Amino acid sequence: MTRIPEKIKENMMYTMEQMSIFCPRIILKRTSRVFRYESDIVHSMYNRVIAYQGGLTEDTLIDIARIANSYRTNNVPFTWLTWSHDADVADLTFGLAANGLKKVGDMSGMSLSLTDWRHDAPDIPGFVIKPIQNRSEMDWFQDIVPPVFDLIGEAGNIFVRICEAAAFGENAVFRHYIGFLDGQPVSAVTAVQQGDTIGIYNVAVREAYRRKGFGSAMTAHAVRQGQAAGGRLAVLQASKMGESVYRDLGFSADMAIELFQG
Repeated sequence: MTRIPEKIKENMMYTMEQMSIFCPRIILKRTSRVFRYESDIVHSMYNRVIAYQGGLTEDTLIDIARIANSYRTNNVPFTWLTWSHDADVADLTFGLAANGLKKVGDMSGMSLSLTDWRHDAPDIPGFVIKPIQNRSEMDWFQDIVPPVFDLIGEAGNIFVRICEAAAFGENAVFRHYIGFLDGQPVSAVTAVQQGDTIGIYNVAVREAYRRKGFGSAMTAHAVRQGQAAGGRLAVLQASKMGESVYRDLGFSADMAIELFQG
């Protein structure tokens, strides 16, 4: 159990590393202390500190200020994540507040062992899930996913191009799925395989079709496909609103993730 929270964090880091490979405007910065990325794209998804190690010392406070100021100098919004299983999380939270960052959200890091896992999803009449198999089919993904995550304009277009390249380029590791109701695309999900860990991302449902079981069905399908490909653990980050959906599939909450914004 002690390794699972770190696996959740590692999968997020791996996913963002893959995104930076396919978009030169995203600059990954990794040291023994920090894992972060920055860009000139004006959206916090592209400017984020995922992991930071360091106790409450004068050097740490100076380093936090330096990192925060690098984003502020570029005039881009940024977010900084803290992880409840990190030993120095209380010190980091204090350091972020001291540098003017404010808490803006909470997520749960969740996991599901795929050993002997099975889920009999309720049948939804007229609903089928298909993998995206070529680049032209990414139009469905673009229509569904960016609006759900407030990725408007350039930020959304870049996100779709990255997800396309990561699914069809050399060494592709992303798998995208679209849910159709009576032939109309209504939902999406992305699976990112890292060894025997399957990360679930981009669970999105068009607004008119929410609270009808489509998000749960998409997640279960992606997990099932990952299990068939050799996955032994599924991980995701859930909003408080979405956590119960994933619990019904067998996921458990392993840690709290707090988001701070500068």
